[in-house]
Amino acid sequence: MFSQWVIACNRFLERAMFLLIPGALLFGYIFWTSLQDQKVWVYWLFGYMTFLGALNCSWGQFRALFREPVLFLTSLLLAHGLIPAAAFGLGLLFFPSDTQTVIGLVIGSTIPVAITASVWTNITKGNNSFALALVVLDTLLSPLILPLFAQVILHVSGHLPVERLVEDMLIMVVLPSMLGLLLHPYRFWDPQGALQAGLSALSKLGLFLVVAINVAIMHDYLVLGWANALPILASLFLLNSIAYLLGYSAGRFLGRPQEDVIALTYSSGMRNIALGVVFSTGYFDLRVSIPIVFMTLLQQPMATVVNRFFQRGMRKKAEARA
Repeated sequence: MFSQWVIACNRFLERAMFLLIPGALLFGYIFWTSLQDQKVWVYWLFGYMTFLGALNCSWGQFRALFREPVLFLTSLLLAHGLIPAAAFGLGLLFFPSDTQTVIGLVIGSTIPVAITASVWTNITKGNNSFALALVVLDTLLSPLILPLFAQVILHVSGHLPVERLVEDMLIMVVLPSMLGLLLHPYRFWDPQGALQAGLSALSKLGLFLVVAINVAIMHDYLVLGWANALPILASLFLLNSIAYLLGYSAGRFLGRPQEDVIALTYSSGMRNIALGVVFSTGYFDLRVSIPIVFMTLLQQPMATVVNRFFQRGMRKKAEARA
């Protein structure tokens, strides 16, 4: 009975992801006085989420990425090239005199692919093995990509504590990821069973707390940020729409099967907001974090819309064959 309850609870949290993250934003905003001094928990919680994501990925899935170099390289080009370029253009269009918001948009678009991209790929019956392995590899690359991006593209090398940044990324990202990959062959429990469901549910609650704590830390800036909420949300909506369209179009242009198109679409549109918030609040002016936090209001609802788009296309194909 307890096992069934745990599995049902995890499934509920998966279906409620579009409410969970905006709920974390509200929770952190309301209870900011209690949460703003809890940043030490962010490192442990984020490390756990990273570890669990890697634990679910086998070395076979990881190696398979390199057997599909075109798909893999296309994903990285979109995530860390074309989509950040679109973010920069939209930032200049919407906020020509607000450098911090432009930087926030660009950082929000170049942070690693979110583990929820794998979740949505699986829900939509896409190539989940590719999506999960891509998430793990992109996360492992983040200690290299983010400092390099900040120094070369954003020209903030003068006040960016690169050594501390790399050290924090090693603790939160690289070590948990490697530990998860190494322990995957020794995972003795049923990946569809109650223990796995419980671990996954704790990971989602960890994500909730990471976002809530960082929102609490930047509470005073968010109070001011609501004045610009409409243009920020509008620019983020356009940016996320462009990201999904680029991923979908690239998959079609490459002639990939539907499963790969789904994986490429979600990996283009979904970013690891928790890491983005941690990165921006730790190393930049807190105003940079405002667009990244506001992404929480759009990312999951837009993923739901994309899911319905693919489901409708599948139904039409099934009807045509019938």
